Amino acid sequence: MKNKLGYLAVIAIALGAFAYFYMDASEIDNSRTLTALERTGDECGLIAEKAAQALPEVLPFQKLEKAARQARVLQSCMNDRGYIENPAWVKYAQAIVANTAKADNISENEAYEMFRRSKMKTFYESDSNTPLYWIMKQ
Repeated sequence: MKNKLGYLAVIAIALGAFAYFYMDASEIDNSRTLTALERTGDECGLIAEKAAQALPEVLPFQKLEKAARQARVLQSCMNDRGYIENPAWVKYAQAIVANTAKADNISENEAYEMFRRSKMKTFYESDSNTPLYWIMKQ
């Protein structure tokens, strides 16, 4: 009899914990819906990661090759889904890239490419007045 009560207590606790976590998770999921850009960006980001997953990352140039592959696949995927590079973002980036290139003693092309790769993975609007990297094709 004690054995059955123990099992029932464990089952009741497990059900209570499951219900608590399920209710808590459903509240978080419903708090904010993703925009079309965020949803597409998440899908393309996953595709880009999978495309470069098998590449080795032992030597420094291999890390650069992997980053380049991910950026190229992300760019192609977003273009296929109707998004292009925002011309307003390019104008915004030029001043930042010039300062970064001088500070880091690198070429402007290299600074632009590093900045572009970091910002092309941003799919949500920030609070500041910085333009998004991606816009929908007209």
